[in-house]
Order: sequence, then structure tokens, then C-alpha cells
Amino acid sequence: MTRAAIFVALIVLAWLVWDTGADPVRLARGVPWILDFIRRMLPPDLRVLPAALLGALKTVEIALLGTAVAAVLALPLGFLSARNVAPGAVFYPARAVLNFFRSVDTLVYALVFVAAVGLGPFPGVLAVVAYTTTSLAKLYSEAVEGIDPGPVDAITATGATRLQILRFGVMPQILPLFLSYALYRLESNIRAATVLGFVGAGGIGFYLQTYLRMIDYPAASTVLLVTVVMVMVVDAISSRLRDRLV
Repeated sequence: MTRAAIFVALIVLAWLVWDTGADPVRLARGVPWILDFIRRMLPPDLRVLPAALLGALKTVEIALLGTAVAAVLALPLGFLSARNVAPGAVFYPARAVLNFFRSVDTLVYALVFVAAVGLGPFPGVLAVVAYTTTSLAKLYSEAVEGIDPGPVDAITATGATRLQILRFGVMPQILPLFLSYALYRLESNIRAATVLGFVGAGGIGFYLQTYLRMIDYPAASTVLLVTVVMVMVVDAISSRLRDRLV
């Protein structure tokens, strides 16, 4: 059985390589162009550093605001789509809606909101909210489904109301997970927000796109370096905060 599975996997892999045109020779031929592109980006043009830092700040603001709003909006959706909390008549439609909207990428939402409300950071915030709400709601629902029923049963046996059961039996178990998931989504949203500027939704991506279109590669490399540092700093802070929650 194992040999047959390996054989089938190799056949599928070979077909994927052929069908996608994955040719190492083409990659080798492109290496000189890649090296030339990197050469033209050096040294970085530090004169655009203030603009790049401003774009980085806007990107962080978009991700922070969008994630904060989404974390709140996802709370009721998470409970409505949890199998052990919501009745079937609510659970299945809620889970279907989450899966539907979660399949749309943040960049697609940004395109829609740019067309709806115009250019700038605001459509970027809306795009982050739209995608992150459904993603967090899915994670929240799984956290709710994984709670220990013991404390809930004990509180229920005292004659507590549903609100008291939720407050004292469920929330203490899931709150650290909820906060950890929100921080993780913040990390992801920082990366997602860096490219929202390519479609006019503000942030540092706008400057990167502008300099690349102007063929100003040294300026583009400065923006790219600021982006890398920004993502690394946010990831480090978020990781430390999540470690304290565990």
C-alpha cells in the first residue's frame, strides 16, 4: 500500500511539474537578469526613507485597526458557528457563510472597496476587516468546540443562566486562545497590508509600486528594506505577546 501511494504521488508530482512548465533550465537562464535587477537596486536611495517610514506607519495602522475591529466582529460569529454551542439550524448556515467569504482574498476585497469608497487607507482597513473577521470567526469557533466540558457542566449544575455559563465556564478557557489568534492574524495582516497599496488601498505598497513604475530601483530597495524591518519587528513583538498568553 505504501509503495503504491509513493508511486502515485511521484506520478502526480511529475504531471504537476510538466503541466506547470517548471523548468530549472529556464530558471538558470533567468538568474543573470535577477542578479542585474539586484545590482540596479544597490545602493538604496536613503532620500526616500521618510516617505517609506510614513508608508510603513500607514500599513501598521491599517493592519492594527482592521484586526481590532475584526476581532470584535468575529466574536458572535465564532459562537454562532461553533457546533457545541449553536443549534444545527444556525451552525450550518453560519459555517457556510464563513467559508464562502473566507475564500475571497484580502486583495480582492481591497479592489472592491477602492471602487466603492475611493483611494486611500480606508478601503485597506475595510479589506482587512472583511477577510480577518471570517478567518478569526473560524478559529474562534474551533476554539469553542475544543473547550473542556467539565467546568461548563459544573457551572450548569448550579443552575446558572446561559450568560453565566458563557462568562464563567467558557470565556476563561478560550480568551487566551482568542487573543493569540488575533495577534497571529495581526502578523498576517501586516504582510497583507504591504501589497494593498498596489491597488490604491494605501500603505507602503503604494510607494513600492510607484518607484518600480518609475524604474527607480534604489528608491524601491529602500522601501523594500523598510518593509522587511517592519514585518520582522511586528512579528517579534507579536510572538513575545503570544508566548505570554500560552
